Amino acid sequence: MKTVGVVIPIYNVEKYLRECLNSVINQTYKKLEIILVNDGSTDKNSFNIAKEYTLTDTRITLFNKENGGQSTARNIGIKYFNGEYSFKNRTKILKENSLIEFNVEGDNSYKVYSMYKSHKAFKNEKELKEFKNPNIDYIIFLDSDDYWKVNCIEECIKRMNGVEIVWFKSEPYFEGHFRKKWSSLLELYNYQERIITPIEWLKRSIEYNITSFYFIWSGMIDFDFLKSLRLKFIDRIIHEDHHFGMLLFFQSNLIYVFPREMHIYRIRQNSTINISKGFKYPNHLKDLVKAFDNYDTIKQYYSSASIFFVLNLSIIFLSSQNKKGADLFKEAFFDHMIENAFKIFFIDNDPWKLKPRLSIVLNNYFIFWKFFKNKKLFLLYKYFRKITKFLTRVLIKK
Repeated sequence: MKTVGVVIPIYNVEKYLRECLNSVINQTYKKLEIILVNDGSTDKNSFNIAKEYTLTDTRITLFNKENGGQSTARNIGIKYFNGEYSFKNRTKILKENSLIEFNVEGDNSYKVYSMYKSHKAFKNEKELKEFKNPNIDYIIFLDSDDYWKVNCIEECIKRMNGVEIVWFKSEPYFEGHFRKKWSSLLELYNYQERIITPIEWLKRSIEYNITSFYFIWSGMIDFDFLKSLRLKFIDRIIHEDHHFGMLLFFQSNLIYVFPREMHIYRIRQNSTINISKGFKYPNHLKDLVKAFDNYDTIKQYYSSASIFFVLNLSIIFLSSQNKKGADLFKEAFFDHMIENAFKIFFIDNDPWKLKPRLSIVLNNYFIFWKFFKNKKLFLLYKYFRKITKFLTRVLIKK
């Protein structure tokens, strides 16, 4: 029976965490190793709820760390399953109804304070000293304000044979009166259930003008495959799912398209991508808060800077890949990334000093970029590109 590793970052989600965790522990497929990573939550109960579930379910391992963003939390899960951590038990004696606390030994770059397991996971004190990470076959990520259909894991397992990725749809759930236009990315591709190759995925992206791609909580991944790529999430940014998803799909052999809604995506007004006034910024964004005097500029700079990092690392990656695949990747996604990274030039302050680095990239991929530092000219160019692409698709279809 295959073992599935589940990685769930936690940050200030006391209102939603129980619904999320109940959807995981009650899955019809039971052979799970569940990693909860408390990313420095500052609310009253997120960490306590996580400890409560850890105490009662031996499949759960809980990390408590300094705030560093979702990428760092997910990377802890990958590093744990990779066997990159060693542990020393801080708790010496097994007691009923108690959590066993461990220190992380050696590399602790993500500043993990402690790791916890239920006392029920150990038969004796000797097992405490010999504790090691479990081996898993597949890995799947879930955000702590989202949840799964009860048969999500079971349905994915059925389809994992011979492929590296199972890709499913998400169903949006809007909190309160907040609404925005949203479609599951897989829905935009209009696939029927089938197996596809990376080249087919890239060609479909171009044909359907899908200029932005992401993948974190939309499916299951073969863990040996992920380990072979040495792929992790970029720290300290948003849009980390773009870099992770594009490179994951590009390097796969086969992807199983499962166009059924297995994941409920909660859309909150104060989620990472929907920052609003009154939002309390996490510690890893404090330098941006100091640099700007309003939340709109913080949001714009953080988003554009994040896209720049995704673009830059994609360029480095593609330089060692086959030309056919690399050219399709660039045709599909580079225009969108360049346009969004370019917006850094419209912001006076540059606390991360990215403008000179972006200029170097643009000299190679967008030789007329200096003319578009005027915002009106940039917007005209942007709309011209959209119209040109639309007309090209219409002519091709005819």
